[in-house]
Amino acid sequence: MEVVYTCNDEPEGNVKDWISEEKCCSSLSSQNVLAISRQKTSLLKRKRGNETSMVCEVGVFDLDKPWEWFTVTSCQAIVTNLRWDKTGTRLLITDSNGLCQVWQMQEFLVNKWECIGSSLLPGEDILTAAWFHTGVQILFSPEKKDAVTYEDKFLRERYQPSVTQFGGKPVDGWLAVTVSGLVDCCVMNRHEPLITSAHKALSLTPQRLSLAAVAYSNMGGIVIATSDGQLSSLIQCFHVTIQLTTEGIQITSKPTSSLHMKSRMEYSSNESQQMTVTNLTFMNPESCDTLIVTCGCNGYSSMEIWQLVEQHTTLHQLCQSSQGIDNGFKIHKWMHHSTIQHTSYLSCIATSNLPVKHVMETGFSPYFATAYKDGSIKLIHRHNHQVLHTSTDALRMHAVSSSSAKKSKKSVNITNLLQTFCGCGLIAVHDGKVSVLKVYSVKDGAISMSALLVCLLFEYALVTGNDWWGILLAVRPGNIEAICGKLIDNFHRQSPAMQEAVAMRLQALKVALYSTNFSSREKASDCHTRLVLQAINALFRGLLRPKNISSQDKSSGEKLSAVCVKSTDGDLDKVLYGLDKEEFQVDTRRRDRAGDGLMQSLKPLIQWIADFCLHLLASIPLYQSYPSFPGSSLLSDSSLLRTLRELLVVIRIWSTTFPSVAPLFTTTSNVDCLAHLYKVLTKAWLCCKDGTKLEYDETLLDECCVLPSKLLVPAMNQSFRLYSSGYTVFGQSFPISFTWGNFPEYLYSQKKSKLMYVSDVLTENEQHHDIIRQIHLGVNLSENVRQCCRCGGFSLLTSVTKSSIMKAWEKRWQRHCLCAAHWKLYSDKD
Repeated sequence: MEVVYTCNDEPEGNVKDWISEEKCCSSLSSQNVLAISRQKTSLLKRKRGNETSMVCEVGVFDLDKPWEWFTVTSCQAIVTNLRWDKTGTRLLITDSNGLCQVWQMQEFLVNKWECIGSSLLPGEDILTAAWFHTGVQILFSPEKKDAVTYEDKFLRERYQPSVTQFGGKPVDGWLAVTVSGLVDCCVMNRHEPLITSAHKALSLTPQRLSLAAVAYSNMGGIVIATSDGQLSSLIQCFHVTIQLTTEGIQITSKPTSSLHMKSRMEYSSNESQQMTVTNLTFMNPESCDTLIVTCGCNGYSSMEIWQLVEQHTTLHQLCQSSQGIDNGFKIHKWMHHSTIQHTSYLSCIATSNLPVKHVMETGFSPYFATAYKDGSIKLIHRHNHQVLHTSTDALRMHAVSSSSAKKSKKSVNITNLLQTFCGCGLIAVHDGKVSVLKVYSVKDGAISMSALLVCLLFEYALVTGNDWWGILLAVRPGNIEAICGKLIDNFHRQSPAMQEAVAMRLQALKVALYSTNFSSREKASDCHTRLVLQAINALFRGLLRPKNISSQDKSSGEKLSAVCVKSTDGDLDKVLYGLDKEEFQVDTRRRDRAGDGLMQSLKPLIQWIADFCLHLLASIPLYQSYPSFPGSSLLSDSSLLRTLRELLVVIRIWSTTFPSVAPLFTTTSNVDCLAHLYKVLTKAWLCCKDGTKLEYDETLLDECCVLPSKLLVPAMNQSFRLYSSGYTVFGQSFPISFTWGNFPEYLYSQKKSKLMYVSDVLTENEQHHDIIRQIHLGVNLSENVRQCCRCGGFSLLTSVTKSSIMKAWEKRWQRHCLCAAHWKLYSDKD
């Protein structure tokens, strides 16, 4: 294992922040946003003397920028559980007073939160909590890495939601287990009351629990394992079903197969050992067939892994039928599989959320991790339970090297340990710090992962909608081009419907991959530009009105592509003669009352297409001096140049009907700017189509060299993201030390180092622009602007248009930025 970075907190004044040993909670969302609770002790001055008050604060931060801490809420009670939902936008918080609260991102901003529901069990301490299962489970199967389609690679498991309403639709809600053995079920409604709750005891006898674990059953039930902490006691399991009736919520709890730890035979009678049950968890929360139970004391721990098997029981001869038919029955029984011992107290276990079935693939090693009081971390195979790797000094060496005051400390006290969703990284909370560790593709080579399996993980993220930041930990810098090539080849083998579904996310993934290496930042900028172009192209083609089209006829977009491919002379007006302009008009009467208003709302996107063509063509002469520059990879893509030619034709058709939507150019002559761009763009497209390199075509170079003298080239940053602060962690030497609230110095130096090969004819300014609406926002931003948490792009928070089409366009990017990251509300302090 290798430490990627460590984030620390520096106390200010008389406020001391610390993460206690037993009272820290953490949870990682599917979008790689970490939620963590920390205790803040403040000194209050009163008339009678100084008093201390303790406040528990819950905050979140993106793993890509750990120094940006966003507070969710603060409370006086101790936070006992944090749970993200499947979408990664809602956070369930429970405390020691029996209060359960659901906090949601307000307007999908990671730094604005609102409480949308709560329930209270007075006097109850909540041990564990879990969201209801939605019934969607997509398996990750490494042995199917050679399959062609995504549907064959990632199969949907038959899974029933935890709670359903009429028609089998899943219900939103959560379940909590208290120390008194009480189960509290809460359902979130869209009407008043917002929260409907009910509670029931797990068993008929009174209980006093110290540990509880929750797992889902594929048949729709919930399995709860409980323990009172005593080694001699039974580990009891209950099967809980929840139903919605006209009278409310009906909870049914039935005891199922339970177990005694094997260690109790050895240590229960030895009073000097004082062994207790310390950890209880399921191997995978979406599977209730494997249970991990740990007992230990100061200086020793024993972890037992139990599996639920189906056992056939025969009946007595007196009870059997006279025909000799075996009338036996099957029962479920816990069978002990393995025991792993260690000479230190086990503090926490990090299980995997990746739904992987038992596989024979040797190149993939699913694991779960355990952390001990002596600072060591073990990686244990998820299926055969063999110890894969043991790290004893990874965090300790980093702590010693980063702080001279802690050189005398012998071990690191890890209180929380989490896996990233793919398992490529570990998140450790220790000594008031948060550290991210790299598991695969490290220097010691304990466990490795092939590039083919890394591609499979990326494709799984594309299909499921999960974030891919954790998978980037397993990518070697030399494999980026091979991984991108494999992803593109597999993408072209998919059905048109699947390609349309994942095309935008694939471009965002390529932006992330190229951004991890500083030498390929120009390619990341090109991929971002390609992403914007694909989105605008899809929007414009969707606006075209078909004219009496049948299933045998070609669509308007197909006819446009066919005509543009045949036209090679570069005359824009001749292309229009071969098209029926009525098939390329926007039905303004059906969409908006004022057609001019609808088309005028598309003006910024139309202007972006024209400016991008101008930027791209003006940069062709740079081929002679620079091997790589913004747009260099796009100029060799014939499909992209063909798309730009088609969009210029559509813009010309729209401009004839609505002259106000025509793009604006600053020119020194009376040249037809749009037609001239189409002519030069056609020459560039023919060179790429015929396989000729652009730098060897003298006529094209001459046209592009004189282009800035005819047309003023605007700022490039609106077409190419010349500066992006996303994924910069991977470009640094590990390990890195961060401090919450302090901007790292290397980002300042990177922002100041502008690209020096930009041509002198290109005008640059300090204007910020909206990456969604493609409009300028000015030099000084206001408070109603949102910013991407990773790439740093800006966008207006509220809509400024009345057009229904543009409102739909803006709503498409409401949840996430173009790079698929969360938004945050911008402030002058950022």
